[in-house]
Amino acid sequence: MKKILYVLLAIVLVVVVAIGVLVTLVDPNQFKPLIAEQVKKATGRDLVIEGDIGWRFFPSVGFAIGRTEFRNPAGFDETNLVQFNEAGVSVSVLPLLSNRLEIGQVTLKDARVFIQTRKDGVSNLDGLGGDKPAADRASDSRETEVQPTASGEGEVVAEGETATGEKWVISLAGIALENASVSLRDDQAGTVTALDSLNMNLSQFAPGEWADLNFDLAGQNGAMRFSAQGTTSLQLAETLDNAALKNTELSASMTEAGTQLDNVTVKLDAFNLGEWSDVTLSAKGQIPDLAFNAEGKTRIRVSQDKANISLQALDLKSDLEGAALPRPTMKVAVSGDAEYDLKAALATLSGLTVKADELALNGDASFKQADIPVLRFALSSEEINVDNWTGGDAEAAASEEAKPSETANTASAPAGSTSVSEQEPDLSVLKQFDVDGTVTVKRFVAANARLSNVDLAIAVKNGVFSLNKFAADLYDGTISATARLDANGALPVYQISNTIKGVQVQPLLVDVADNDILAGTGNIDVEVAGKGLAESRLKKNLDGTIAINFADGAVNGINIAKMIREAKAKLKGQSDTVQNEPKKTDFSALTATFMLKDGKAATNNMHLASPLLRVDGKGNTDLTEQSLAFQIDTSVVATSKGQGGKSVDEVADITVPLDITGTWQAPDYAINFKELVKRNSELDKRAKELEAKAKKEADRLEEKANKEVQRGLDKLLGDKAGDDKVKEATDKLLKGLFN
Repeated sequence: MKKILYVLLAIVLVVVVAIGVLVTLVDPNQFKPLIAEQVKKATGRDLVIEGDIGWRFFPSVGFAIGRTEFRNPAGFDETNLVQFNEAGVSVSVLPLLSNRLEIGQVTLKDARVFIQTRKDGVSNLDGLGGDKPAADRASDSRETEVQPTASGEGEVVAEGETATGEKWVISLAGIALENASVSLRDDQAGTVTALDSLNMNLSQFAPGEWADLNFDLAGQNGAMRFSAQGTTSLQLAETLDNAALKNTELSASMTEAGTQLDNVTVKLDAFNLGEWSDVTLSAKGQIPDLAFNAEGKTRIRVSQDKANISLQALDLKSDLEGAALPRPTMKVAVSGDAEYDLKAALATLSGLTVKADELALNGDASFKQADIPVLRFALSSEEINVDNWTGGDAEAAASEEAKPSETANTASAPAGSTSVSEQEPDLSVLKQFDVDGTVTVKRFVAANARLSNVDLAIAVKNGVFSLNKFAADLYDGTISATARLDANGALPVYQISNTIKGVQVQPLLVDVADNDILAGTGNIDVEVAGKGLAESRLKKNLDGTIAINFADGAVNGINIAKMIREAKAKLKGQSDTVQNEPKKTDFSALTATFMLKDGKAATNNMHLASPLLRVDGKGNTDLTEQSLAFQIDTSVVATSKGQGGKSVDEVADITVPLDITGTWQAPDYAINFKELVKRNSELDKRAKELEAKAKKEADRLEEKANKEVQRGLDKLLGDKAGDDKVKEATDKLLKGLFN
């Protein structure tokens, strides 16, 4: 037992003697001018170490340094770029006896870093990092024979002379920050980012060796508060141009007005240039009217030249909830591969799948960062139902109910204010992107219209949107369209061409407008153009033509043949005896060309043809008021059984004028009896004139015939023609011939 005590006492004695020798032979303050000089030569800035550098023997042998300041140039809001109140430096003892200062763990307490960019663009970081003129750097090199080298272990090393002329070699190992703060101020942008609390610990600074690094920080940027923490194992390359990571885990949180990230976590199993690494991530939080809970995984690789970043098997999933969504809750997922070329600033996505509940899009895309970003894509989907995301009929009904109040608000708006209908949409986004892409959809539903095999191609460039192709199958027919929207002028200018062929009109109208007024096979050609997208300008400035050609159909809601019979019966003071006939007018062809101008669609060549009827019409509809003002002339031209089984012989060749008024939603049909009576009065007058003329002509012919017959009898009878008995006999003969 005594031997053990003697050994311990001997160790303590040796330590005490060693400390005494160390304190006696090595004065740490001799390094102050060396350190300050090296900093001045390297940066051109002053390093001020206030007070003495003292020895520290617990918990390890090292130095204790008091308040130290690294100055800013003149003209900045704070005097110091970097400052700290206290620093602890642990050192290896034996190398000191050989003029080697091997610094182990460097601990800085209450450090502060202040970085500022002034309004003139000058930063207090300018001039650091060796950007002096070459002549100045050469002069500095000649004045001080201090050369940075690397030790055998790859540590950062400097050589130089102390104030007493002794040569020393200095090296650095680990670094620790305790309660540090950072202020990043940009007066040009008017932003300030502050790290109120920054703690960091690097177990060793030894290139080629693994070191443990952990940190935590908290700060503020404007109204945003944030915090982050992380741990990793770090290995620096001996040339300090590369690093490897393993067992990395980072987490962060953030709060701002209406926005909160409760937890964002990223985990990386390992990282080496040119090799694949597994990454998992998660995020939970909310932004205004939207809460999210996301998680995902992927594999990442950074190329050896650090010019390319690749993501493989990206798989992100998120549960969403909130009023910002088209639905109360949604499940969204993104998967695929991605690659980013740093030199070209080009990101490409391949095998991309984007899912939102039942909606799924597949394809490829690319994005190039530039002054005007370039976006390219080719996407496809089995089915897209727009109504499921916009609310369909329910939302349309709600919009209609809101219109009266909107109108009232517009009416009560102060003089000089712009009503909602006069406001143009903001199309500046068309000038901010270069877009070109295609979308194909097997089944597509919008406004309850059902399309299939949709093929869409769009482009956006230099403020112009182009619909280069829109083709689809539509109710047993086809639709194709192109369009162009130019947003470069004071008002946007647009052109639309649309062709519909062989479409079954009735099921289309039933689905889109809940209206079966028209049936048949429809062909429609549309060529329109206009200026301005505000509601009022869309209707007033729309110019062009719409040509319709319907075949083998019917106009529901009106039986023109029955209306003609009723008109005929009314003129005779009678009534039509056929009741309960269907309100339908069949046709073999219905054509019209509408001219759009000044907010109205007008036609003068409306024509309906059927085996029984001929209908010709003209008129217009107001696009703003949605009112109708048409007059059509209807004629029964057949002598077969009419619609409903009533013979139409008695009304054949009668032309009846018919007025169509009301609105698109509720059209009214009425016979124009005033015009009908007028036309019949004119017919009666004409008939009487023709009858009188015919009678006059008959009398003239009869008189002439009598004269000719009398002349012939006179020649035949000679002198006896004047005899009374003969004359009486000839008169009886003539009357018998002409009566």
